[in-house]
Amino acid sequence: MPKWRSSITIFHITAFVAALLIGAPLLTILVRLFDPITDTWIHIRTHLLLTTIQNTIALVVLVGSMAAILGTFSAYVVVRYDFKGRKLLSWLMIVPLAIPSFIAGYIYADMVSFTGTFTRFLRLFGLRHTFNIMTLPGAAVIFALTLYPYVYLIVRSALAKQSASYSESARTMGVASIPLFFKVTLPLLRPAIVAGTFLVLLETLNDYGLVSYFNIRVFSFAIFDAWFRLGDLNAAIRLSAVLMVFILVLISGERLLRGRRRYTMDVKNRPLSRRTLKGWRKLYPWLLWMVLVFALFIPLAQLIYYASLTFFAVWNQRLWFVFVNTMTLAFTATTLIVVLALFIANLSRGKTSLKKTLLLRFINLGYAIPGAVIAVAVLVSFVQLDRWLFPLYRLVNETTQRLVLTQSIVMLMFAFVLRFMAIGFGNIEATYDKIGEKFTQASYTLGHGKLKTLLKIDLPLLQGGMVAAFIIVFIDIIKELPLTLVLRPTNYETLASLVYVYAREEMIQHTAIPALIIIALSTTAIYWFTHMKVKGESPNVR
Repeated sequence: MPKWRSSITIFHITAFVAALLIGAPLLTILVRLFDPITDTWIHIRTHLLLTTIQNTIALVVLVGSMAAILGTFSAYVVVRYDFKGRKLLSWLMIVPLAIPSFIAGYIYADMVSFTGTFTRFLRLFGLRHTFNIMTLPGAAVIFALTLYPYVYLIVRSALAKQSASYSESARTMGVASIPLFFKVTLPLLRPAIVAGTFLVLLETLNDYGLVSYFNIRVFSFAIFDAWFRLGDLNAAIRLSAVLMVFILVLISGERLLRGRRRYTMDVKNRPLSRRTLKGWRKLYPWLLWMVLVFALFIPLAQLIYYASLTFFAVWNQRLWFVFVNTMTLAFTATTLIVVLALFIANLSRGKTSLKKTLLLRFINLGYAIPGAVIAVAVLVSFVQLDRWLFPLYRLVNETTQRLVLTQSIVMLMFAFVLRFMAIGFGNIEATYDKIGEKFTQASYTLGHGKLKTLLKIDLPLLQGGMVAAFIIVFIDIIKELPLTLVLRPTNYETLASLVYVYAREEMIQHTAIPALIIIALSTTAIYWFTHMKVKGESPNVR
């Protein structure tokens, strides 16, 4: 078998430059920790830090538990049972992912307010409600309803590949259905459940729109509060450092839960045949439909109602410009991420080494870092970069302003690349693993270089993975709020930031149209991703 070329190539250079660019903002956070301690940080550390940690842990535990239960149960029902409407339900269970958590939070908070739809409906029957959804448990429920599809998708895929032999062997030993699920099926699904729940928790920690509107002091809220309301960047940086420690503990916990176990399946395994629902199990699909009622149908119906009330006030030239901004930004940033991920994933092939492994893990660290931390790190880094480049700016234009890059779209693009590179890389690397190395090695044997092999051999084979990477990153960028809110240029709005601005000004009904556009774009992308068929592959919905 021919040896892979070990000389420095464009792929090595791309990976090294990416590592430097990604590492610079994170290093800035560490360096700024040595700045003098401020009175604001002393106050936060003394009176608020413990509350922030407790709230964050409580939110993570509640969201993780509920999302794991919802995602696992729904995946089990649609994979293991046959019933009318199963295919439609199988796809609809993914769609709540298209509704950003902060939008669902705005809708439900308004519906149960004194003048909200739900409250007015109860008054028709002389009833009143006393619950307040704008609490930590209320936020946890909304996060779980909008984020459980992460668990659902991964567990559904794992269930579809699970061999029938395990369950059949247990049944021959007299194990009933419910004990069989807990003793056989659930342990085999453990890695999938942990992986999906981990993604849910990362998205929860990244959120700012919902926790700020509900006034729940978790880390993302505390960082922006110290930064903007208290005007102390030093305190925000120190809170970011504490959050990074929290994330490292979370990652270590995820590794510990998965352990060193390997759950491998025979390629020729026979999947379980779907069973007909009998007795009380006929309630299963109805329970899933009830989840969709609260996760999808109620928020959509309320948004459509609000849109009918505010259509002429919101549907104007400003909305069109915001839509163009969003699409241009998302398309450009996603294309850049996918191209970089393609080059970096190519480097991961062939002979592995400790240096290469560490380099790739470092480059893909961004998705584990909440948007609040990335926003602080990127802004501080770009301000320092503009200071260094200011003499050069003066040579070009003597009247130039100091913060050229800091006030441009470049900074926001860079933050998106840092945060979402791992998603693009993961999808392309997974596709590389599927196609193997024999075609690539054959090309090298014929004397073709790495770049030519990538363009002529790999690209056609990677089509499915690249499309999947593009769609998923595109959806995440459209919905992204913390980075957009902080790093966008002056007077530059996206659909997500416009929704936040309306909600902050208590114009909830005006959020409907931009929110519906976000949901429509995300749903279309999800449908394309789940139903696409590339080079003989089956669609992702079965």
